[in-house]
This record gives sequence, structure tokens and C-alpha cells, in this order.
Amino acid sequence: MLSTDCSKCVRVTSWEYTSSIMARTSFLYLISLIITVAGTLFCVFLYSSHMDMFSPGFYVHSVSGKTSGASSPVFSGVVTRKCPDISDTDESVYAVRDSKSNCPYWAVLTTIHGPSDAVRLIATNRNWCLVIVADTKTPPRNAYLQGVQAEENVRFLSLEDQDYLYRALSQVIPREHFGRKNIGYLYAIQHGAEVIWDFDDDNMGLIDIQSKHFKPEFSYVAPCEYPSIPFKCINPYPYFGINESHSWPRGFALRHIKDQYMTPKMCNFSDKVNIGVFQSLANIQPDVDAIYRLTRDVPFNFQATPDSHRPLVVPKGIYVPFNAQATMWNRNSFKYIPLPISVHGRVSDIWRSYMAEYFFYKNNIQVAFTPPYVKQDRNPHDNLGDLDAEIDLYRKSEQLVNFLSRNNSSISLKDLYKELYEREYIEERDLRFIKVWDAMFRYVSDNQKDAQISQGS
Repeated sequence: MLSTDCSKCVRVTSWEYTSSIMARTSFLYLISLIITVAGTLFCVFLYSSHMDMFSPGFYVHSVSGKTSGASSPVFSGVVTRKCPDISDTDESVYAVRDSKSNCPYWAVLTTIHGPSDAVRLIATNRNWCLVIVADTKTPPRNAYLQGVQAEENVRFLSLEDQDYLYRALSQVIPREHFGRKNIGYLYAIQHGAEVIWDFDDDNMGLIDIQSKHFKPEFSYVAPCEYPSIPFKCINPYPYFGINESHSWPRGFALRHIKDQYMTPKMCNFSDKVNIGVFQSLANIQPDVDAIYRLTRDVPFNFQATPDSHRPLVVPKGIYVPFNAQATMWNRNSFKYIPLPISVHGRVSDIWRSYMAEYFFYKNNIQVAFTPPYVKQDRNPHDNLGDLDAEIDLYRKSEQLVNFLSRNNSSISLKDLYKELYEREYIEERDLRFIKVWDAMFRYVSDNQKDAQISQGS
């Protein structure tokens, strides 16, 4: 019989075993809890210290170096980059002249559509010549001209024509861009233009330059007094009669649309003025921005007519945006007619207007707004798409006006383009474009003068 001496045995009860396991488990749980709490506190600290890393505006903040819990920083318009070196264009002949005769009055259009009523109106006006600058989606020459039914005073420039006549310019301007219109301006200047009607094919009408309103000395209105304020701009729309409490042209600085001093009192004048551009307002679909169209009533008509309201002359040193939809350019302003090509077409003509005014005032030239001579039957647009395209107008117009009104260093368009590039208003493509434009403009102008001299002799 076996006997077992358990005096030397160590008896382990189930309770002792369970307690040991639980102790180890509790220790591991405690360590895990500490790590979790510490991690959570670290994340809270990181979030509170670097909140903009998690916000939609992080990339804007990181570029500007500023932070804000309420809104993103406003575009500054200060110098942020240096101009790259742009080599001179390697062209022995800047422009080729075709066999078409000269014409003093030119209308210029670029389009992707077939002939509109606005185009036919000008094509059938024998006092005017019309140049259509085609793009990739424009109907072919024969189809387009057949729809116009007037070919003697109408020039259709296909992409091939543009490449042949103005090769360097055609190469630097992108296809499917509003800036193709620049080739039409150059063509008109090369063919004797004294006046250029810059229009879109959905703007029906034409300023009557033969009327009494457009003689060298004509009656007009201008602000009686303009207060000494930092922002050098006025809003011309209220003078011409509007239905809304606030109405403003596309490109006007949004911050100032409610400012009363933007619509000063107007007085009658008949002093001689040197007008570079007449801007016709448009009825039915006036030139307003997408924010206006999304929040206010459109279509609308101005109450003014050419007989009831005199043109409004913008004072020297004051900036007002004008467009490429219904503007009359006199020869004294042609040098400043080119449209920037590195920005959207909804921005391009507005930037051009501000730049042109900068040089107008240096050369004793002014801008006049007229009552509506046109009605716009607007081509299809997506207002939200326009809103996206116009974003630079909302963000940068005020800063651009402030810069131009205080800047005196730019003596040429090339100089000004460089300064605007450094401040992020335009991109490098425009630096190349303005070099080519300047060379071609001088070439065409010089040859046109030589032709006039030879004809006179």
C-alpha cells in the first residue's frame, strides 16, 4: 500500500492560480490603458496646436504662413516670386500681310458658334469691316460665310490663316481660348483700323459713332467731386438706372459694392476729353458676375437710353472694369488692347481693362460708359461654372486696383506684365505672349505708317 507524505508538498489551490493570472492581466490592461490615454491626450494637443492641419484651408494657410480660426487669409497681392528669363522670339518677319484692302472701322470677334444675328447685323453694315477669328470648334470658313451672306467686308481667319499671318503670336496663344481674339485686333490694326468694335456674338447692336454723342467735344457726366479715399474706383451702373438696390459690373471689387462713395454725384460737363474706349452697357443680360446672377434678378434693363442719359466719363486715376463684349476702341488706345492669355476668359478682359486704364491716365486718355446700345441674348452658360471661372475677380480685383493706383514704375505693358506675374495675377505664358505682341504690334504699326506715307505721296 502506497502512502503519500504530503508534508513537503506545496498545495496550489484554484484560487491562488486564478489570482496570479488576473494580476498579470490587470498589469497588461493598465499599461494598455496608460498608452491609450497618453495617445489620446497627444492627439488632442496636436489638434489644438495645429488646428489648420485638419481644416480645408490648410494649404492656403501653409502657403501664406498665417492662421485663422474664422476664415482663410485674403490674397495680398505682394511680390511672391521672381520673373523667369524669357528669351526673345526668333522671328525674322513678325507678320505677313494678305491682299485685303484697308478699312477704317473694324469689328473683331472670336467664336465657336455659327453666325448670330449680331454678326449678321455688322456684316451687312457697309460702313464696317468684320474679322472673325476661328478656333478649333468654329464652323469651317465656307459654312460660316454662307450663313453670314456678306463676304466683301468680312474676313474669316481660320487657324491655318492665323498660323500663316502671325505665326509667333498664333503659337503662343492656346487653342480654345478667348485670347485668340488678339489676332483679330492685330489684323484690324494692320488693315487700317481707326476704330475697333470689340464684341461678342451674343451682343446685338453697335455704338452709333456718327451721332452727336461721339463728336470730339460732347456733353457728358462725371463725378462732381470724388472723395479722397484709398480705393480709387466708382460704380457706373446706378447712374444709368437700375431696378436692384445694388448692381455692379463684372470685375468690380465685392467688398465695395455697398459703399455709398462708389456712386458719387454726377455733374454735366462739356470740356474736351480724349476718349480711348467707349463701353456700351447691355440690356436684357447686362455684364454682371456669377454671384449677381445667382442671387439677384436677371434679366433686367437699364432705365437709361442714349437720348435720356449722357455718357459717363471716368475721371483720371479712377478705375472701372470694362469688358470685351461691347466696347469701342479708338486708335489712341490700340497699344493697350491685348487680352492676357494665362487666365480664364471671364477674367482676361477685366484684367486688360484695369491695365489699360493704368496707361490711359499716364497718356491723358479716359474711358466713357454709354447707355445701352446693345442687347445681349446670352449664349448658354452655367452660373456655377462661371463662378468658378471668375474666382480671381472676387479674390484679386481690389488688390489689383490698389496696386495700379499706387504704382508708377511700369512704363510699358511688358514692365507691367512682369510686375503682375511677380504678384500672381498672371502666369509665365503671358510673359512670352506680351513679348510677341509688343514686337508684332510695332512691326504692324510701322508698316501701316509706311503704307500711309507711300499712299499720300
